[in-house]
Amino acid sequence: MPFKAFNNKIREESKEEAKQEHSSYIYSHTHTHTTKHLTLLTKGKRSQSALEYMMTYGWAILIIVIVAVILYSMGIFNPSSSVTFTSSGFSPFTVSSSLCNNIGYKIAVLAGPIPNNANSITINKVFLTSATGANTTTAGYTLTNPVTLKSGQSTTIIIPNVACTAAKVHYSFSAKIQYSYTAGTLGLQTVNTTGTIAGTSISGKPSVLTSYEPITITNTQSSATPNPFQQMVNFTSSDNGWTSISTGNFGQNVEFFYYNGTVIPSWLESYNTTKGYAIWWIKIAEIPAASSETVYVGFAPTSTNLFNTVNDGEAPQIPCGSTPTSSCSNYAEYDDGANVFNYYENFAGTATPSGWVLSGVGIVQNNGVTVEQSTGVGTLLTSANTYGLDPNSILDFYGSITNTAVNSYTLGAGYMSGPGGLSGASTSDYGVGAGIIGGTPNNWYALSVTGGTQGNVNSGIQPSSKIVSVYWPNSSSATILFDYASPIDITAHIPSTTQQIGIGGNNQETQILIVQYMRLRAYPPNGVMPSVTFGSVA
Repeated sequence: MPFKAFNNKIREESKEEAKQEHSSYIYSHTHTHTTKHLTLLTKGKRSQSALEYMMTYGWAILIIVIVAVILYSMGIFNPSSSVTFTSSGFSPFTVSSSLCNNIGYKIAVLAGPIPNNANSITINKVFLTSATGANTTTAGYTLTNPVTLKSGQSTTIIIPNVACTAAKVHYSFSAKIQYSYTAGTLGLQTVNTTGTIAGTSISGKPSVLTSYEPITITNTQSSATPNPFQQMVNFTSSDNGWTSISTGNFGQNVEFFYYNGTVIPSWLESYNTTKGYAIWWIKIAEIPAASSETVYVGFAPTSTNLFNTVNDGEAPQIPCGSTPTSSCSNYAEYDDGANVFNYYENFAGTATPSGWVLSGVGIVQNNGVTVEQSTGVGTLLTSANTYGLDPNSILDFYGSITNTAVNSYTLGAGYMSGPGGLSGASTSDYGVGAGIIGGTPNNWYALSVTGGTQGNVNSGIQPSSKIVSVYWPNSSSATILFDYASPIDITAHIPSTTQQIGIGGNNQETQILIVQYMRLRAYPPNGVMPSVTFGSVA
């Protein structure tokens, strides 16, 4: 083959191979690109499908989750933990709350529009039938004091003969409320209204207590008590036999509590088992105007000691007997006064209390404060008005006087301004309180000092251990009581910013005045302590 022809053939074969390689490259590139495109299209369709799924069913899933949370919070999945209640019926009343425990059954009733345009409506009786979860299936209760309500007013009724014996147990009742009203020519109408109530029982009487007694505290005044409020509870031998239950280590087996079992801080002031009385103070919440609150006093076995320094206690001198001495090792052993009163000091030990200043001579602290012999002026008083001193506070102190000498002296305790206090040592001294003055030993006096000039306003009260109460309704007068007896009103000037609690004297003799404790408590509405009535021991 000629060389030229051979060369041309080689050239043509090379061109053909190049065409094939180009075609192969184009195919390969095109196939790869198409595959990637298809893959992206497939992924895009899958993502779009997932997004459409979430958009379609996501709201349904969210709704299911929300419903589950609501049902759980309502206790549907754990009925024993729910304390909610349901009620229906009872027109013209609404049962706004329902509680049941081992004390009794408690409902709050709100009066709606009264039939026949009557002015008020009176609840007389409550009947329960078909009861479950309680100690009885049928019960009737006649209110000891029928409750009269106007439209929009409410009341709480405790039915003591129906109780839930354990906490977190479902209960239900068919109930009937009997009420009456007087309307125009119709006269007196007595009507029964029916309904149903259900709920879950709660805790009640503390388990350590073997018996209890309801106490109804009634505020008769047109204004509410302060919050918190120190309520006096005065037990006597006629109060349903409580003295026989609390015998033994007197008072130490006694505890106060609310319906739900919460312990109420309490402080035993004094007792006398021979005469059958005891005075307690309890720290409770506000009682609205013209309304009542029911609390409970419970009794543990007489061998039980519930006293502590937190919520069950007694006055500091009680463990030491009627005449405490500085050597008594049990002084203020169970004193919880600081948790009951707005301010409290028991002068335990020999160290001057924090916030108090001792000046001059003649005053000794040793399990109480004793004003002793001196020829000068001595005072122990708070350093500043930091304890809520105002006309809404009552200052009480427990003091005794013992003296046979007749001399020129002035001793007292109360509100003071200036180091001289009630001794009236200078024209800058002001004060009001109670004590004794020279020339008439063994007598308490209501004392006042204005600008260093002192005067006594009563003929004297024979000595003994006394609870002395001092308060002032305005800046120009004060009131003093001895053992909560008839008040003695005196003229007194009380500086608006410098009141201090103090004990002081001038030219003292030996052991004339002893003060065991001082306390501040809330002034009751219009000076009237709410009344206390006792129920039956259960």
